[in-house]
Amino acid sequence: MENSPPVDRISHLPDDILCRILSFLPTKLAFTTTVLSKRWTPLYKLLTSLSFDDESVLDEDTFLRFCRFVDTVTFSTDLIKTLHLNCGSPNWKHFNLDLWIGTAKRHPVENFNLVGTWRSIPLRPSIFRFPSLVVLKLKTLKIIVGNITVDLPLLKILHLDRVYLKNKTNFNKILYGCPVLEDLIANIYYKEPTPEPDEVFTLSKATATGEFKILPKLIRVQINADEVPFRAIHNVEFLALTMRSRLPDPEINSYNILSPIFRNLILLQLCMYNFHHWDHVMEVLQHCPNIQVLRINKLSPDNINWKYPNFVPECISSHLRSCTINYEGREDELRFTKYILLNARLLGVMKINISHSSNPKPNRRILKEELSSFPRISRKCKLSVS
Repeated sequence: MENSPPVDRISHLPDDILCRILSFLPTKLAFTTTVLSKRWTPLYKLLTSLSFDDESVLDEDTFLRFCRFVDTVTFSTDLIKTLHLNCGSPNWKHFNLDLWIGTAKRHPVENFNLVGTWRSIPLRPSIFRFPSLVVLKLKTLKIIVGNITVDLPLLKILHLDRVYLKNKTNFNKILYGCPVLEDLIANIYYKEPTPEPDEVFTLSKATATGEFKILPKLIRVQINADEVPFRAIHNVEFLALTMRSRLPDPEINSYNILSPIFRNLILLQLCMYNFHHWDHVMEVLQHCPNIQVLRINKLSPDNINWKYPNFVPECISSHLRSCTINYEGREDELRFTKYILLNARLLGVMKINISHSSNPKPNRRILKEELSSFPRISRKCKLSVS
């Protein structure tokens, strides 16, 4: 009996299903399917999700071919809703990415992901004038021009990872232009720490004039900045806060001080460099009455002489269920841990992570024995030392 010829079943699928399959492939690989048969040739024009990665670009000639390929696909695609550009080649410093951003703006793009992996690629602020965007993710880029204007009325997710801005005024403007933002990641660096007087723009000024409504939809924030616009983010439920120094001086910027109450906050993660005192942590907790999960990671240059305060924040006494602290082998860390064990009535998990940078390395067994013998107000609390 002769073998039956192979049957091409996949080519008989409807266009929308084939395009869905191709959308999971890098665009370059999806484009190569046009050689399979005439059936596949027109499909790449119907793709609404495009992903370009220059990881195989090794020299200038290959880079130019890659750029021509991106031009061909983006200009011939009927409708683009998702665009991902991964820019790892050093040749990007000689290329104007704004041309492709302009092309994207001619489509109803909802999701734009731009990654610059070679130093920091310069970008014009036109990326922040994109009315159709719902998701914007930028990584390793610099947008260090002067005044910027922002128009992101539909944006719900904004991730700025290792993005350089001119100053904090421009960061405030970005937030000002995202009125329905729900998810924010901001790992930002500034070229100019202090803006010029005529450039100063704060969300507090906009609020006072009635031009701005504090971000009411914001749920998740992960922010790495010297001064955090707390009043703009006080509705959040999940907050990961990285501080390179202590809380800002109220005399410097009254808008950024931690004055609002974070009543909706359930999870708080604190990463603090140059950590100097547990009183700073207590100051934050005083403004977060409903925290259930607390994670603290810090770098302490010196030993800290910390005494138990004569008060217990509401979140610790009435709501805290999980607490994680990194341990560098200091007495003040033990005191804070014991303070939590003594006062957190609902605590279910107390986790101590021994820091890899600790020198000498704390003895895990001895540490666990000491904490295990210490009284806990919560009978269901489980202790973990790792």
